Amino acid sequence: MCCSAAIGSTGCQVAKQHVQDGRKENLEGFMKTFDKELPEDAHPGIYALDCEMSYTTYGLELTRVTVVDTDMQVVYDTFVKPDNEIVDYNTRFSGVTEADLADTSISLRDVQAVLLSMFSADTILIGHSLESDLLALKVIHSTVVDTSVLFPHRLGLPYKRSLRNLMADYLRQIIQDNVDGHSSSEDASACMHLVIWKIREDAKTKR
Repeated sequence: MCCSAAIGSTGCQVAKQHVQDGRKENLEGFMKTFDKELPEDAHPGIYALDCEMSYTTYGLELTRVTVVDTDMQVVYDTFVKPDNEIVDYNTRFSGVTEADLADTSISLRDVQAVLLSMFSADTILIGHSLESDLLALKVIHSTVVDTSVLFPHRLGLPYKRSLRNLMADYLRQIIQDNVDGHSSSEDASACMHLVIWKIREDAKTKR
């Protein structure tokens, strides 16, 4: 599928093992954000989130997660040790290397515990194609703003505009320009930038 070459021909990428997604094969271990009592003057929070994934013997698994606040400050960022053996770090896209994970002992369960303490069911989570991130995190959360929906492709779904394309188009900023792969903090911040820009633009037309 990746290069649309004829079946049987040499693929555009060569590895020791075949890789697959696998995230929808096992639906165990999902956590759901829950309602929390807040003081009257408190807000449940608005955060942007981005995940990076690598291929394991199981499929795609979480290897990094970053959360930023409305000031584009990173409030949580960690590498994650997947449950299964890694067969491809997917560095070209994930930016995650073998060295990054060498000393980490943080598991998916650890990440879920932190996120469920940070977020409530009413926390607004922002991201690009967020279903992919939430699937990797095994977190169920309904209060979301997805930039791939907020800025739809002219041909409609299933087509989506890339985050890089949206940032160049609307904010005249170049992201994901690093040959070492994506940065989850850069992508999360980009999503927050886009949503704040959209809110301000919409406010101008409603005056």
